[in-house]
Amino acid sequence: MMVQLPTARLTPGPMEVVDWQHPSPEWPYTGQQAHETRYRVFRDLWEKGYFITSGSKFGGDFLLYPGDPMRFHAHYIALCAAPDEPLHLCDIVAAGRLGSNVKKTVLLCAAARDGAVTYTSLQWAGLQ
Repeated sequence: MMVQLPTARLTPGPMEVVDWQHPSPEWPYTGQQAHETRYRVFRDLWEKGYFITSGSKFGGDFLLYPGDPMRFHAHYIALCAAPDEPLHLCDIVAAGRLGSNVKKTVLLCAAARDGAVTYTSLQWAGLQ
């Protein structure tokens, strides 16, 4: 059985600009560093043209696809962290090994307060 879900409105409604730095019903997470970091990373990746889904089943924040997820496999697992937050070596090794086992590149994503987002990629390389 196939079900088609519309992905766009047939008639666009009024667009409301939401200031994510002030609490509102649409964005109640103001001041929570983890949510703000995820939002900045999501927005930056979306603007770069990636298709984004939840990465929870692969231990990440997002899965990134080069095109429609119904036609492509994810290429990246994105893990978001604050730039000043320390990352434990065991967590980095575990993320790299997980990415290798599922044939995906792990992206460590950090968003600065000024909105700049930096990415570091991890790929597991076996020693020969």
